[in-house]
Amino acid sequence: MTYFSIFILLFILLIFTNSLINILFWKPLKEIATQDANLSILIPARNEEANIEKCINSIDISNTLIKEIIVLDDDSKDNTWEILKKMSSSKIKLSAVKGKKKPEGWSGKSFACYQLSKYASSDWILFIDADTELEKGGADKIIGYAQKNNYSMVSAWPKIEMKSAPEKVLMPLLNFLVFSSFPTTYSLKSKISSLGLAHGACILFNKKTYEFLGGHKLVKDSLFEDTELAKKWRLKDEMSVCINGVNIIRVRMYDSFKNIWLGFEKNSYPAFKNNFYFFIFHIFNFIFFSLPIIFIPLHILKINENIYLFLSGLLILLLRLGFSLKFKHPLWSSIFHLFSEIIFLLISLSSFIKYNFLGGIKWKSRKYGR
Repeated sequence: MTYFSIFILLFILLIFTNSLINILFWKPLKEIATQDANLSILIPARNEEANIEKCINSIDISNTLIKEIIVLDDDSKDNTWEILKKMSSSKIKLSAVKGKKKPEGWSGKSFACYQLSKYASSDWILFIDADTELEKGGADKIIGYAQKNNYSMVSAWPKIEMKSAPEKVLMPLLNFLVFSSFPTTYSLKSKISSLGLAHGACILFNKKTYEFLGGHKLVKDSLFEDTELAKKWRLKDEMSVCINGVNIIRVRMYDSFKNIWLGFEKNSYPAFKNNFYFFIFHIFNFIFFSLPIIFIPLHILKINENIYLFLSGLLILLLRLGFSLKFKHPLWSSIFHLFSEIIFLLISLSSFIKYNFLGGIKWKSRKYGR
């Protein structure tokens, strides 16, 4: 047990080092001048009556960089289309289009984005989700960065807004799991495909490269299309990067416990290539990010005085606090780390069972799975 505990502590120290680098050096973009650019902002929308107006109004249409805003209604069952028709009649640069019926073998979002790309007439295309809000100057920052570094795919990791108690308890785990292990600074220099990362809320493409490589057709059947596309981009010898986008775009991903469950359920299992990777990830996640937390009270109460696991648990909580400070999460959410890990595990198991044995995962009235 001692050697195993020492191994966990050493591994946590590696995670701690990577996390510290991310906390200190993965910074938001500063203003970068654009060079003779024009931009099409593309928004797929399905059942987004509660969000679409706020999303469109956040875009600065007076910005000469932005040539057009195109919203595709993806067979919405609510009032999304009516809202779009009304807004497009009074807003310059805005046009609304009806999406075609989703073919077999395509995920809904990938097909919507692929259709949108055909309507765009600019050199650069920026896909944003209908539940996001674009920050003033955000478009200029991301295009200027892409041009300066000759990147053809840039995703901005958004500022995640949280209002309800379930969001504040559970949502910070997303940034913790991603950025405790992902080497952000190294990924900006390396073309290794496994270092492809993207957040579907905001992805910029050079349109010519997007069309040449096939765009969302490369990931047409994926529910984890954003990061899958970033990896395939690198496999095609193009560069995809993920930047700190807290001053570019913000999103309230899910507004209730139910929607958090359903939202992560659709990705938790499909994010992995096969069952082996799925279960290995969750075993390792439990061993390194949950087990040490359990030993904090056990050590304090002298029930099991394992100093190595105790220190590992303290380091994990310290990292949670560090990421909370960086991403402006509630500091008290760190106390619920173990609880959020357990909920995440239950969501993942539900995703696995539904995808493989219960006819699929339902998302926005569509089902995906076997």
